[in-house]
Amino acid sequence: MKPSHPDAFLAVDLDDYMTVLAIIANADSILRPEEMAFYESRMARMLINPKLRSQMRELLRNDYDVEETIKGMDQRTLRLALRDGIFLAAADGEVHPTEVEAIRIVAKYAEVDQDRLAEIWGWVKEGLEWMANGPSLLEIPLRD
Repeated sequence: MKPSHPDAFLAVDLDDYMTVLAIIANADSILRPEEMAFYESRMARMLINPKLRSQMRELLRNDYDVEETIKGMDQRTLRLALRDGIFLAAADGEVHPTEVEAIRIVAKYAEVDQDRLAEIWGWVKEGLEWMANGPSLLEIPLRD
């Protein structure tokens, strides 16, 4: 998944970005393999070195007060993390109400209105549908 060039991450706080993703991943208290894969892919996309990745994974073990945690974060970081956090929440095929609530709080602090938030959700849905069609192009089953 390549919604942003690695250079896009040069303008954001990587710790805050990964913290927002961790907040959304942990919102329903269940970290699914698809969510973990997305989290890992973001670290790879940002070219984070392996030692720092271990520290970033620790963020997934924390409990968060969403508003308290994000209230001092900059808007650019919050907006990029919001978009990717929506993708993370939807990656497992099920968006839990607590994930939606965390996303709404992030959107509020990122100053993203409901119309734009709906556009982002639509973009994520289209992307997931597009990717789901890929295996059928192989004309062979990927699972036995």
